[in-house]
Amino acid sequence: MMKKLLKLIPVSLLFIAVVAILSTGYDFIVNGTFTGRYLFHANFFIGVVLIAIGCLLMFIPSAMLSRGDKLFDKSTFVERSFDARQKRQTIAMAILTIGILNIVLTGLIQILLSIII
Repeated sequence: MMKKLLKLIPVSLLFIAVVAILSTGYDFIVNGTFTGRYLFHANFFIGVVLIAIGCLLMFIPSAMLSRGDKLFDKSTFVERSFDARQKRQTIAMAILTIGILNIVLTGLIQILLSIII
């Protein structure tokens, strides 16, 4: 579990960096100068959106997500359903973890910057 969490930290930091760059560009367009108003709000919003996507993906039936099932598949329905459900839940947990890490790391960065500045 801890290895998976450590692998997702760089992905979360990448999300934070990309959203910070985009929100800074938006800030320049709207205000004409850098105010930093949108910098943290956008990252918190993206974290909440990722958590919502992960929660929805966790509860969507796996039959709705499967495409291209083969007619002459030799596995049983239970095997296919279990594999699809396990794959979907793994992806959903990864998205949830990235969303939570995004919010936590953004909060830590904001606290550190408020202490430094």
